Amino acid sequence: MGRVDVSDASAVFSHPGVSVKVRFKGDAIALLLKDRSAGDKRTTNYYQVTLDAQMSMKFAVHGDQAVYEMGWGLAPGEHTLELVKLTESEVGTSELQGFKVHGELLDPPARPALKLEFIGDSITCGYGNEASIPEADNPTTGFHSINQNITRSHGWLTARNLGAEVMTVCYSGRGMYRNNTGDTTGTLPQLHDRVLPRQATPRWDFARYTPSIVVLNLGTNDFAPGTPDAARFTAAYQDFVARLRSYYPKARIICAVGPIMNDWYPAGQKHWSKIQDWVSSVVKDFNARGDARVHYLAYAPQQGPYGEDWHPSTATQEAMATRLTDFIRSLK
Repeated sequence: MGRVDVSDASAVFSHPGVSVKVRFKGDAIALLLKDRSAGDKRTTNYYQVTLDAQMSMKFAVHGDQAVYEMGWGLAPGEHTLELVKLTESEVGTSELQGFKVHGELLDPPARPALKLEFIGDSITCGYGNEASIPEADNPTTGFHSINQNITRSHGWLTARNLGAEVMTVCYSGRGMYRNNTGDTTGTLPQLHDRVLPRQATPRWDFARYTPSIVVLNLGTNDFAPGTPDAARFTAAYQDFVARLRSYYPKARIICAVGPIMNDWYPAGQKHWSKIQDWVSSVVKDFNARGDARVHYLAYAPQQGPYGEDWHPSTATQEAMATRLTDFIRSLK
């Protein structure tokens, strides 16, 4: 599940939230994985393995290891294993080469009917969310991949609340028309049709996954270098929503803002008010032109404790998921 470059020999991926479920009958299973990350505090990939929807474990993978025992000495019989990449593309790419099963593979479990896609930046990726830092301790820590967990992000929590399948397409620091560095190259809309965001090819086949609901939370990084140009921001936003509509003619598209931004920092800039005005105006324009399936949603500005570098903690991500779940359930 997720953006994966599949060949006869392996499946290569880098986005957070890429997952695989395996059903087997037997008493042992091992993962065959080649990891391509550098392996330091910023670039060690972490995974979560869940066996039979009960026992869950987070673990690191390493470039010099090829086999990982996922379950050994299990009670003979039928088992289901789920593997999820917790860390984002900036951390590194992985190559799934298969599973070694002491027993036999069974048909995979049925997939949920409701499908979600989350598009965004570090907020959607769960940057630093497993840290919990009071404001008094200054959460300007830098990124540590051990503290990132996509399954505790608002997207995954919302999917769990709704019993849905989820795809996450996100990259920290990227914006709608410019990134947090001010660079206009490599923005999230420019990366969205890639399987691996750091590679121009292969391109994603949108026929492979058709979400019922798309949640777009993008734009915070456009404000990082200072107030962006309103016309350029809204034009880029309109173009991207129009492109999403061309990919997914029947989907509901939720244009969300928050929760990092506020109106008191930077002083006098009113960034929170501006992004709300600009994004809601884009939604109103689509509605006025007859597309009633484009929606606007604002998350409340976050409060402490914080994740790394002032990002949403798991507590804030949970609050966002509650808000979003209720909003989706209210749609008619």
